Amino acid sequence: MSNKAIFSWSRGTNASSVSFLVEYEIGDGDTITATTTAPNFEIDNLLPNSTITFRVAAVGILPNVKNSAFTETTITIPKASIPASTSPVTPTVLLPPDPTNVSVEATTKNEAIIKWNIPTSYTGNKEELVAIIRHSALTDGTGVWPNSTLLREVAAVTDYLIVPLMNGEYLVKFKDKENNKSANATSAVINLPDEVPKLLVQTVREDQTAAPFAGQRNDCFYSDEYDALVLDTDDEIDDKTDFEQGYLQNIDFGGTLKTSGEYFFENVVDLGGIFTVQFNRILKIRGLYPNDTIDLHFTNIDQWSDFDGDLPDETNGILKFRKSNDAATDDEIQDENSEFLLLEDGNKFDQEDSTTFSEFVPMENGRYTGRVFQFKLDLSSEYNDQTPLVDELGYELLFENRTESNSFSSGAGAKAVTFSKAFYQTPKLGITASNMASGDYYVISSESRTGFSITFFNSSNVAIDRTFAYQANGFGAEGA
Repeated sequence: MSNKAIFSWSRGTNASSVSFLVEYEIGDGDTITATTTAPNFEIDNLLPNSTITFRVAAVGILPNVKNSAFTETTITIPKASIPASTSPVTPTVLLPPDPTNVSVEATTKNEAIIKWNIPTSYTGNKEELVAIIRHSALTDGTGVWPNSTLLREVAAVTDYLIVPLMNGEYLVKFKDKENNKSANATSAVINLPDEVPKLLVQTVREDQTAAPFAGQRNDCFYSDEYDALVLDTDDEIDDKTDFEQGYLQNIDFGGTLKTSGEYFFENVVDLGGIFTVQFNRILKIRGLYPNDTIDLHFTNIDQWSDFDGDLPDETNGILKFRKSNDAATDDEIQDENSEFLLLEDGNKFDQEDSTTFSEFVPMENGRYTGRVFQFKLDLSSEYNDQTPLVDELGYELLFENRTESNSFSSGAGAKAVTFSKAFYQTPKLGITASNMASGDYYVISSESRTGFSITFFNSSNVAIDRTFAYQANGFGAEGA
């Protein structure tokens, strides 16, 4: 007859533990090590009278990732107190299994396929399982579930899903219809270099400006304590009649957290024309229980997502964008004499931007076409006792390499050549001339992103007609 031992512990008073190191020995056996993100650990197939020495240490949150000292306990499995033929009924919760055989593979320049299996040993209803796919930007395999962003949810029996291709770690868990989740996430890492070099035009980081996250913030704010963008609360400090009772230790989170918020990037980007560009998102998020002790909970106990302060994995942030094919409008008001109207502080008086944008849509690594782009981040939490912490937020703007070529007769004068599609910036130009005589030469002028002019001369510096081919190598192709 075998037994099971379940060891459990608390996460601490400040929710700073994101995972745990476990060591144990059964009798005089070898030390077995494991890691878990849950505040409990099970050991199966234990014989009566066997002794287990169990140790656990906490692993802290980024960026320090410090480990605590091990806490140790020793237990002895008791003998059976009932006959082996008796089967006592003990209520148990069957958690969804951990996914197996998780893999990720690039299928196109912008897409990947992630695959998984449901263990054959799972005795529950597989049709009711949902696969949750999250992404971490870390490429060294150290990504953890609460420090990732939600990508998709799909029926687990499909065994695969097409996802946006982003370097990093894809993590998978299953959940059942009661929202119970797998005890551990299973993951796969992908980190591919660009096959074709691209022109990095701009890197925008909202978290690295002089005043971090200086754009418009709705129901969110920048927390100096965590150096991150977080959800706001529904409390105003002026509404508190008793400051000590109202806020206790945490002034930033003194009240019920909002479950959604949005942050608009400080600036839009105008490409100067309609181009197809590559955007790579920069998004690093972790979850937090800011008020994880009983004294600091301001909500009804029935609304707590986890009494023990388990992993804050019900938070998310979705980077979105909208676009316009029109030029950005001048939002500074001028009078009939073209003089700017000024406010009392000397700043120009602005009117509402009249640029017509499309609807906001999620932005994942990919190619998008437009002239003006605006970005925002939607923050969310399933429960009002946890918030996302946005550590890094921004994007990379890149253009793909393009080569254009053609051939012409120059005529006895300056030949103006217009590219079929304008480049984003002046390309590198190569000329191959035919039927040239000794002493002939050419002069290139008016080089720009839209074209160039070329004139051929003979040895007497007289303009002549020659045949030539050009090759322009640059980045971007402007559309109509």
